[in-house]
Amino acid sequence: MLVMIRTDASQQIGSGHVFRCLTLAETLRESGVTIEFITRNHLGNLNNQIRNKGIKVNLLPDSIVKSKITLEGYEQWLNVTQEEDAEETIRSLAGKKIDWLIIDHYALDYKWEDKLRPYTKKIMVIDDLANRSHDCDLLLDQNYIHDKYRYNQLTAPDTIKLLGPKYALLRKDFVGNLEKQPNHYHEINRVFLFFGGADPDDLTSTALQVLSQPKLKHLLVDVVIGSSNPHQAKLQNQIKKHSNVKLHIQVDNIAELMTKADIALGAGGSTTWERMAIGLPSIVVTIAENQIAFTKALDKEGYLKWLGNADQIDENTIYNALIDAIENPHQLLELSHKGKQLVDGRGVQRVSQLLTVGPKAETLTMRRATEKDSQLYWHWANDPVVRENAFSQQTIGWEEHQKWFDQRLNDENTMLLLIESDFTPIGQVRFDRVGSHFTIGYSIAKQFRGFGWGKKMLSKAIDYLRQQQAFTIIGEVKDNNSASKRVLENLGFTEAPPPEKRDGTSYFQLQFSLTVLHG
Repeated sequence: MLVMIRTDASQQIGSGHVFRCLTLAETLRESGVTIEFITRNHLGNLNNQIRNKGIKVNLLPDSIVKSKITLEGYEQWLNVTQEEDAEETIRSLAGKKIDWLIIDHYALDYKWEDKLRPYTKKIMVIDDLANRSHDCDLLLDQNYIHDKYRYNQLTAPDTIKLLGPKYALLRKDFVGNLEKQPNHYHEINRVFLFFGGADPDDLTSTALQVLSQPKLKHLLVDVVIGSSNPHQAKLQNQIKKHSNVKLHIQVDNIAELMTKADIALGAGGSTTWERMAIGLPSIVVTIAENQIAFTKALDKEGYLKWLGNADQIDENTIYNALIDAIENPHQLLELSHKGKQLVDGRGVQRVSQLLTVGPKAETLTMRRATEKDSQLYWHWANDPVVRENAFSQQTIGWEEHQKWFDQRLNDENTMLLLIESDFTPIGQVRFDRVGSHFTIGYSIAKQFRGFGWGKKMLSKAIDYLRQQQAFTIIGEVKDNNSASKRVLENLGFTEAPPPEKRDGTSYFQLQFSLTVLHG
């Protein structure tokens, strides 16, 4: 399996996007997946850090504006238009056959994804803005947002949506260290200070000024910055004056540093979930607009202490928050417990499994379809692969589909069964009674093809039917649809003479009797 990841880091973008993708990449690689990154050579990039992990980096050209169009918003992060970036990305693929293309970039949306669609089997998007449409098979938003429907109008009906800190992409360090954090607080002695790799607002310097105050200067402080931080020289000079402060640049042992600390002072990005998994209480300053909503929600529900956005913060605000924490250490215990309850640190394993083998079989459930499922069925019906294997290959219009769906729902001789995992629909099975037998039809959502779900779905549906009555099932399959033939044969279907033969098709039959036990 080949997975390509399109993301960037820079002084403007920060490092969070690359680091969470690296975490996912390393976990996927442990499952035998080949990983490559596609990045642009921005100032402050992390391309060497990616290479140091033994992962190939496909470099897009230097960030020079080639388009005459003025770039606005997040598109400025590219320094080219989406169309230009897509063309350069396609060229970088060099004809490789990609299983998953993963995109973690605020500047890219459905227009870019649509251009890359022919070059990959499946597309995954990592997002947390919910401000643009996506053409993707899977969307991950690891933030703490109560509105679980906010992507419904921005994605296709069958897009898998992994929402919430349950899927936070954290390194395995944070799982192994869960039990190391003390379970009670008598006093605060050590501070973990990290405002993101780049820290464009230089909040690190502001916080160090606060920590030099008489009531705070006894605290031991671990300061972490990224290699892209433009204030390195200033911070190094500042720290020379403080024997109790240690500077760490682009380190890999953040989990260890967090574990030693009693409290964290930092930004509201991806590190939020790392601190919570460790059980480290946090005082948080948001440094980007996309951090505000979920950080505010976490503060309101008692998972952390939020001071406000960077442009609202001064030394006095930070000082008062730290003094309050020192004087009321019992409050930190509650933050620690609640954080660990929300984030278990195993999100990356969940995502990796889904990408490589699909959901666990034991999570599959089955139910009768309802009117609310009509759009999903329509979307599945018009999937190119489904249409290719159907006897009528014409695209189905919405009104035509809705009429058909309503008729089937109300037809006592038809059974529409929807197969779901614990988070998303997998596919559908349909039984139609024709005289003394049933005909069977099914389809699998494109995200789950190639994982053997056809057999598992049909087996579950047939068992459901078997519990109710004796039956014969007839399956009609196109001669060139070898995958469906194999599925039916593996379930015990045998090739049978057709009731009425259509050219280019084969018929398969399965018979079950219903045994009635008398007490």
